[in-house]
Amino acid sequence: MRKSLKTICGLAVLSMCFSFGAATTSEAMVGGKPVIGITWKSNQQDYTAFKKIIELAGGIPVELGQAKNHKITYNTDGTISKDMLYPSGMLKEKYANAVKDNHYKDTNVEDVMKDIDGVFFTGGEDVSPTLFKKPDIERNKGEEINATRDVSDYTLMSYCISKNVPTFAVCRGEQVMGIVSGVTFIQDIPTYYSEQGKTYNDLHRMPPGTPNRTYARHDVHILPVKSHLREIVGADELHNVSSWHHQAIGSLKGTPLIQTAETTYNGVSIVEGIEDPRKTFVVGLQFHPENDLKQVIINKKDPKDFCDQEISMKFFKELVKAASQKK
Repeated sequence: MRKSLKTICGLAVLSMCFSFGAATTSEAMVGGKPVIGITWKSNQQDYTAFKKIIELAGGIPVELGQAKNHKITYNTDGTISKDMLYPSGMLKEKYANAVKDNHYKDTNVEDVMKDIDGVFFTGGEDVSPTLFKKPDIERNKGEEINATRDVSDYTLMSYCISKNVPTFAVCRGEQVMGIVSGVTFIQDIPTYYSEQGKTYNDLHRMPPGTPNRTYARHDVHILPVKSHLREIVGADELHNVSSWHHQAIGSLKGTPLIQTAETTYNGVSIVEGIEDPRKTFVVGLQFHPENDLKQVIINKKDPKDFCDQEISMKFFKELVKAASQKK
């Protein structure tokens, strides 16, 4: 969406915003600042808080357009035609395979990513299990699946990884990073615990019906591996993170990814962080530092009730730094 970029750049550099070509440090940056795309969610999205955070981190925020696959039929509102979906909303195998083929010429992803230096992937709905490396049926307890967004996010994530675009992804975004890379996947954490004969305490998300339901809060253990996450946190634990998920990455075995963080309850470990060490900055978190920043910066709440603000902001500053150095 170039309107956002126009507004931020101002008339003095408007011609520059449209004349620079795709993705180099000298061309895409505006006024010495990298352009950070925020992934498309819907045509009614409100990304005011995300934009403010990216601005404070030193970047220029832009709302990305929807990535589409030309082998898939879309309605006039941009949603995927119902005959390509199961009743649950999951993408049918034929069309999921077209997405997983990663033929960028069959998509508009290069247009979506024109003039973008880095990308922030946001949280959201469950992902179609047909997009897993080993396709599965829905085992997500009937929660919402958004295939239109799945196609956009999967295509964009695959493109960013393949092109070494600095990428920071949270919650659903982290899960898409894993799915694109070939992880196994847990469709419902309570079910996963039950299958192992363990009880679960809703550590990662307050259950439906909870009064004043909001983000769950817990601590995250940072693994002793070389990672951006460990450099950012600078400690073995990150306390009081915002958490809202009932799904999670299972195993990273056979993928290029490394695990960077975990939480453990009742002897069961859940992945909290992943990275692709082959790339400059491809970082995924299962939790939400952007929510902690939003609550304090935008909603003016007491910082002591949220995750460390300096660390939370540093995730975005490191994304901006990597994007500013992109070649």
